[in-house]
Amino acid sequence: MDDHEMVAAIRAADPEGLAAAYDAYAGEIYGYCRSVLRSGDAAADALHDTFVLANECIDQLRDPRRLRPWLYAIARNECRRQLRATGRTTGLEEAGEVADEARDLGARLRDEEIRTLVWDAFEGLNSRDREVLELLVRRDLDGAEVAAALGMPRNHAHALLSRARQQFENAVAAVVLARSGREDCAELGRMLDGWDGVMTVLVRKRITRHVGQCDVCGRRKRRDVRASDVTHAVPGALPPSSAFRAGAPGTAFTGTTADRRPETHGRKRSP
Repeated sequence: MDDHEMVAAIRAADPEGLAAAYDAYAGEIYGYCRSVLRSGDAAADALHDTFVLANECIDQLRDPRRLRPWLYAIARNECRRQLRATGRTTGLEEAGEVADEARDLGARLRDEEIRTLVWDAFEGLNSRDREVLELLVRRDLDGAEVAAALGMPRNHAHALLSRARQQFENAVAAVVLARSGREDCAELGRMLDGWDGVMTVLVRKRITRHVGQCDVCGRRKRRDVRASDVTHAVPGALPPSSAFRAGAPGTAFTGTTADRRPETHGRKRSP
């Protein structure tokens, strides 16, 4: 089924429509939820509720061609609901680091090293930047689809995308320099003395600030680091097993969300 056929089937209460939508999009949406929630179990719950809500609210989807970003928007709200329930946030952090020109890193690293580097760099991003890159890079949404999934105007989403790319490049540089740049820069070595090896937002910011003030590390970053050479290697998370969607004979999902609605899906129609 294509998206139009899936939407028509769901509206007609044909369980094959929701099953087809799950088969088409559950894997990538589960990966997105897992990236945001940092838990496979929580991501599975969010994925389940996303498709339950999609089934209940399908009449709010005005344009069937927007099914994919619409599902992401529901998933995002489900993730935010879980984060609020556990007292966590996904607020945008302020940062002023400046990205430098960079050059080929990926050609000189084995695939496994690249995957490790990317995951370590993701740990150095705040939750909003990680979410935006998850949608853009790993889920392959275009700018308009990212804006729809985030529920914001395109120009705002474009600004977030630009910032997230910059912060990811800073994070990649921070990981590379933390691993192999200390022998070339005594100041960086002192800064990271006692570091446990885990990249965090704070460590990334400190290294980025240092790079902006250090000729040695600045040259190393310009010579060795370009984030675009490694983003292709981000491994996708696997969705729950197919048994997950076999809730009842002839239908993909069971349960109800009548006692709640994500804030953008109880009253609005999608664009």
